[in-house]
Amino acid sequence: MGPDLVWRTDRWVTDRAGSKDPKLKSRQISDVGFDRLVRNVYKVLFTRGMRGLGIYSTDTETREYLAALV
Repeated sequence: MGPDLVWRTDRWVTDRAGSKDPKLKSRQISDVGFDRLVRNVYKVLFTRGMRGLGIYSTDTETREYLAALV
């Protein structure tokens, strides 16, 4: 997981500056639209695993939260 979706204290937070997709970084998409698109991208990626899925986050707080879930 990149810096565009991170866990902060008690919720998932999207960050436009952390996105590498130039279309998503554009200001023509509202903040709510950006949030929805980023969450959908991760939902699609996380549901495509045929034999399993490994998740790694570049963000320390997010990694700690994910590790606590397992």
